Amino acid sequence: MSALRCLIRLFTLSPLLAAPLLAQNDSGPVPPAEFAPCDVAFGYSYVNTNLSGNPTVNLNGLETSAKIEFHPRWGATLDSSYVRAGRDPGSGHSSYVLSVLAGPMFVPTQNQNTRLLVRALAGASLVDSSVQVNQLYYRGWQSRFSWAIGTGIERNLSAPFAVRFNADYLRTKFVSSAAVVQAQNGMRLSASLVFRFGTRHEPRSIAARQP
Repeated sequence: MSALRCLIRLFTLSPLLAAPLLAQNDSGPVPPAEFAPCDVAFGYSYVNTNLSGNPTVNLNGLETSAKIEFHPRWGATLDSSYVRAGRDPGSGHSSYVLSVLAGPMFVPTQNQNTRLLVRALAGASLVDSSVQVNQLYYRGWQSRFSWAIGTGIERNLSAPFAVRFNADYLRTKFVSSAAVVQAQNGMRLSASLVFRFGTRHEPRSIAARQP
């Protein structure tokens, strides 16, 4: 459960880490915050998980996502990632995790240029790896229900672009060497370039309540 403990610490520290980015530059009137009804993002993804019974395995790959916002504070996210590890020296087989997840997104705080995000996702993950049984290696894969919870920071660039950094606790399942389905705990980090469609302004009365 080290990945979950790490994410809990990150949830606790994220407001403190985001505070310098969210701070206003002056004490004058607060300009209205910007948000977009929808956006798409593409970038790098890293997953650390206890794949195939190993203590930790590092996987690297790509992440894509699409987001629709119904309100400056609420939206829905569709997220997919494909991460891959190198070949196992014993089996010669590469391991990968393909995840497709969706769920709600909430913005607890923001200013004109930066937003702190919280999201909860659910869907399915395909986990493929080599499984050692005695002295033999078998290629095993399993597609099962999976879920993730996480937090992130989104920073505006020149319109309509932004950058987004996410950290998620990822829960997947895999068939172990004992031929039973077992849960896997993972930490997923991602960095993406965001393209926004139809940027709008949040009402000034809402934006002015931000610290």
